[in-house]
Amino acid sequence: MKKKKIWLALFLLSLVSILAMSGCGKTASDDIGKTRVANNLEITLADIQLKISNNDKKQMIQLDFAVKNTGKEEAGAGAGDFVIQTKDGKKHAMYGLNAKNFGDEIAAGKTLKGPGFYEIPTDQKEVTVIYEPYSQETTENVTWTVTIPTK
Repeated sequence: MKKKKIWLALFLLSLVSILAMSGCGKTASDDIGKTRVANNLEITLADIQLKISNNDKKQMIQLDFAVKNTGKEEAGAGAGDFVIQTKDGKKHAMYGLNAKNFGDEIAAGKTLKGPGFYEIPTDQKEVTVIYEPYSQETTENVTWTVTIPTK
């Protein structure tokens, strides 16, 4: 009987530990790490981080991208090719005052990695990232749904 109680206590302790650890750290988003394809580009939304904003009514998010050119010719991509759509349907363009926004030409078969910075209202918990390149139209629905990390 004593052994049974010890095993039950160990099982419950293990279960509580696993649940506690799974709740720690960054908020998991369904589409983080997912790759979408458009305009001969394999675009992966690699990570999302919350950054400090100078505006009390806004929050700054950093999205990390990896863009592979699968075409036969050079192609361009950058943070300005993505917008953030909030639940109210408004679209928010790249925050242009951050010099770390990525963008460049990508040779055929090569990959470009870098961050994009976007300022959105503070009350947002989940947003949609949309690939909308300036230079060309894409008819493909290329979006990611991400959860905003908590502070």
